[in-house]
Amino acid sequence: MKLFRGRREAVAVREAQARPDDGPVIVLVGGPDHDAPDWAAAEAAARGSELQLVYAFRWPPQLLDPLANSAVDLRARDDAEAVLTNATHRARRIAPSLRITTTAFPGRQTQALISVARESERALVVLGHGRGRLERALARRLNRRTTASLAVIGLSAEGAIGTSAGRVVVGDGSPDAVGFAFRAARRRGTGLTVVQPTVQVEDAVIIWRMAYPDVDVRWEFAPGSMDSLVLSESAGAALTVLGPGQSSSYDVLRLARGPVVLVGTTAA
Repeated sequence: MKLFRGRREAVAVREAQARPDDGPVIVLVGGPDHDAPDWAAAEAAARGSELQLVYAFRWPPQLLDPLANSAVDLRARDDAEAVLTNATHRARRIAPSLRITTTAFPGRQTQALISVARESERALVVLGHGRGRLERALARRLNRRTTASLAVIGLSAEGAIGTSAGRVVVGDGSPDAVGFAFRAARRRGTGLTVVQPTVQVEDAVIIWRMAYPDVDVRWEFAPGSMDSLVLSESAGAALTVLGPGQSSSYDVLRLARGPVVLVGTTAA
């Protein structure tokens, strides 16, 4: 295990403490459930970040006016604005002082979220659970084309409690994922469970633990299947954090019983 000493150690700790989650929280609205928009509003308030509400819509087929000229039916745009207005009112009930912007995007949902996420650094894009194809496509495109992280929000089933209930779980030892997890645990006033394949403690965990000594850290070692242990720990967890390079990330994203974040490459 590598240990940081003296000046290198102090510099690494200062750099860790200077990396806030200050990017906007971007959420897709207009679906049947409100778990994701509500979670996004609360998360933006906790970070002191801007909340960006996004609604994707399709223009209806072009119409012809009485003179046989093409005419655009603007009702789709008006309907989109109404959805965004309602979503804004709901978010303000959760956090009245939130900074909120809205985007009505004429196109696909994936295109809408990618377009908005590319305008900022360290954004967090939020989806509701159960959008399987959208989750996988969006995760890949966000990782390739933006610095954003992806959160998939699904509430744990009633009575689903694991050994890390109420804690933040991190299933990747990269600095990006570990830093995101430590900050999330500190904001929530809870502990952090680090799932690792070996008993060797990662350098990133050592540095972030020194940066945030008030966060209680616990280790779970997984000599076998990492995704199985991460899924087990995710039951009742406040948040499960994964790195984008993990082969099992998409399975955990789909099966975890609680909120999951797939961290972007520069989130920490």
